Amino acid sequence: MAVLTYVVAVGGLAAVFWHWVRGKSWDDSLSFALTVTMSAVGGQWMAARVPRKTGRGDG
Repeated sequence: MAVLTYVVAVGGLAAVFWHWVRGKSWDDSLSFALTVTMSAVGGQWMAARVPRKTGRGDG
């Protein structure tokens, strides 16, 4: 549920920004929103799976 809320918020804000601020069509705005949302979700997914090495003084 949280992921769906995040996706709708990011995509919706991106589409509205692209349409109103940039003056693009809704088709362009939805394509931009899809690109931004996939990048944001994909980046978080990849960051969660990157192994992190701990150093000598790390917790």
